[in-house]
Amino acid sequence: MAQDERRLEGRVALVTGAAIRLGKAIAESLADAGASVAIHHHGSEAEAVVGALRAAGHRAAAFRVDLTDDAALDGLLPAVERTLGEVSVLVNSAGRFDRASFLETPDRMLDALWQLNARAPFRLSRALAKGMVARGAGDIVNVLDLGGGFIPWPGYAAYCMSKAALAMLTQVLAIELAPAVRVNAVAPGTVLPPESMSAEEREALRLRIPLQRLGRPEDVAETVRFLVTGPDFITGQVVAVDGGRLRGGRSP
Repeated sequence: MAQDERRLEGRVALVTGAAIRLGKAIAESLADAGASVAIHHHGSEAEAVVGALRAAGHRAAAFRVDLTDDAALDGLLPAVERTLGEVSVLVNSAGRFDRASFLETPDRMLDALWQLNARAPFRLSRALAKGMVARGAGDIVNVLDLGGGFIPWPGYAAYCMSKAALAMLTQVLAIELAPAVRVNAVAPGTVLPPESMSAEEREALRLRIPLQRLGRPEDVAETVRFLVTGPDFITGQVVAVDGGRLRGGRSP
């Protein structure tokens, strides 16, 4: 049995964007650690995820909410707490990844990236932190990217800016919400490349990574789980889960 296997027993975790990809892996890992998990999604099929978690003996429920709609976002936390109880773990995983050169970035793309990648985590963290501070405990983990304050990615100016804002929010909240709430972040490297990518392109990506493999969703999920269940003397940190790519200074 892993040391942290049941460390989240009795706690409720809200994971945004949890029906697919990284969010799904994070939700599954936290459930394995004993948490009741709120699976947030928007336009994605979440019932299969919830069904699988329940079949494995976990407590889970799905909540479909557009996080860019303020009224809908404001209703998410009360809905989760009516169903599962008070939330003490928040993972801001939902996000979008759009490409456009700086000179050709339309305002609608800029606004959409900012709304989902930066503004929604700010508002949801604020709503949850009030209860966490009152109870004297809580964890927030933000999902960033190497292109969010580490490596400048030409063609992704609006995306990088939105993730860099979330990186700074992580550090500010770690100070402002201490000692009751710990706030950390993960910055995944090359994990789940597009299905349209050719075998040759995947191999070129692999060779840029010092550990010589692409990342797995589980690599990120296990890091999030460590930040929530591990030593409680860690806050304000951004952990790069990238196989050493950041230290290698390689751009995408």
